[in-house]
Amino acid sequence: MKIAIDIMNGDYSPSSTIKGALSYINNYKNDFLFLVGKKGTFNSNKRVLKQSKYNNYKFIYAEDEIIASDSPTRLFKNKPESSLIKSIQLLKDNEVSAVVSAGNTGALLSSSLLLLGKIDKIKRPALGAFIPTDKGGFVLCDVGANSDNKPIHLLQFSIMAKAYIEYLENIKKPKIALLNIGNESNKGNLLSIETFKLLDKYADNFIGNLESRDILDNKADIIICDGFTGNIVLKLIEGTVNKMLSWATDSLNNHSISKLAKPMLFPVFKDIKKTFDYEEHGGAPLLGVNGIVIKCHGSSNEKAIYNGILHARKCIKNKFITRIKELLQNIDFDNE
Repeated sequence: MKIAIDIMNGDYSPSSTIKGALSYINNYKNDFLFLVGKKGTFNSNKRVLKQSKYNNYKFIYAEDEIIASDSPTRLFKNKPESSLIKSIQLLKDNEVSAVVSAGNTGALLSSSLLLLGKIDKIKRPALGAFIPTDKGGFVLCDVGANSDNKPIHLLQFSIMAKAYIEYLENIKKPKIALLNIGNESNKGNLLSIETFKLLDKYADNFIGNLESRDILDNKADIIICDGFTGNIVLKLIEGTVNKMLSWATDSLNNHSISKLAKPMLFPVFKDIKKTFDYEEHGGAPLLGVNGIVIKCHGSSNEKAIYNGILHARKCIKNKFITRIKELLQNIDFDNE
């Protein structure tokens, strides 16, 4: 398998991306990685790269640097020699079968759509994030690819998320729910009410509306919402888990029994942190893009990048794009 890695983008790049890629190289000697980044970056990391057991990688030089003020929709024109653009270009040219990047979501999505296009019949792309829980986990979709949606978009999100969780997480016949403010079918705004009707008509194993307080109970394997809401929910979960652990630690330190209690409670905190740790999962595919593009968390470390590449490998192996196209054939979207 040939996979392109955007070395330059991400909060802890290039160190995290190079080390994550190196871990993959050493574990999958029959696969081949294209490491895309600045020549100077590779030269300054020669010592790290020499730790590779095999020569199953190649440097692709990309000298343009993406900065925060760059317009995500104009990167292809303004920064054609950036690592993000050149990685996607490799996929377009069939030099690789997948791309992995921890770059800006908007930049990655707009560039992927421009170069690769959308899967036939898909009206809007989506980003589905796998949220781990103590009972397994679920896919939340969309989590930020689109802020404004129509009911037909959310129906398509459910179809793509189904392919995601069935073939990548090996959950067969997933239960699908619509995130809402109540369980009744007539609850919510117009988008929610109309989306409920479409999901009830077309989505296999649709269980109805689900309130936000119940999402971590694994009542559903797929939870559908618009991108604006999904992004807020995703960041709220991340922030709440981290803050609760911080509060619990501070509270222990302020009590006289802390020295006795901390050793006993440390394994508990460790288990909770691991359960909700995005690093364990790595990344998520951009759903609807006509090619395998894995978006890793912006704060990805070496472990998360490694797992993101594993995710790309799984997508290739399971013919992920083909699976989505097969599911789309069952619905005539022109009538909705």
